[in-house]
Amino acid sequence: MSDVASGTQSGAEVAVDRLDWPVRGLSARSRRVVFAYAEAMYADEDERGMIVPASPAICERATAWLDHSVGRASSDLRRGFVVLTLLLEMLPLFVIGAFSRMSRLPIARRVHYLEALEQSQIGLLAMLLVAFKVPTSVAVFEEGEELASTGFDRPSTSARRRLPVAPERAR
Repeated sequence: MSDVASGTQSGAEVAVDRLDWPVRGLSARSRRVVFAYAEAMYADEDERGMIVPASPAICERATAWLDHSVGRASSDLRRGFVVLTLLLEMLPLFVIGAFSRMSRLPIARRVHYLEALEQSQIGLLAMLLVAFKVPTSVAVFEEGEELASTGFDRPSTSARRRLPVAPERAR
């Protein structure tokens, strides 16, 4: 028994329990950073090999889910995400030498920045990426085409599995 409540300013919806308090965990600035992160993290290539940002629906789902989760966490964790989003936004200067905030970088540079964080010899930089990668990936690959791309063959995690039926052989 769940209701659907508005998850972000742009109208993404997050399924929430009707007894949950509608609390936001991320500031507007932090939501913009997470959205820009999601565009790059879940980007794809088109037929010409050009990087295409993830769809707005995917980015909204990831942002809304993280906002919803952080909003129900402790105040220490909420303050921690303020610092983490600030670091994610400001570190391109030191990681890839770009004189820009992460959310203002073109999509290809943003992808390069996230790859550099992931491959960094400094473990704390890699952990910064993981702090966003794990919780947003849960939301992104939980439904729709993204769920099917993982090899899950049902429309949702609560749907019954339909086993393939072998065709009858002619006698």
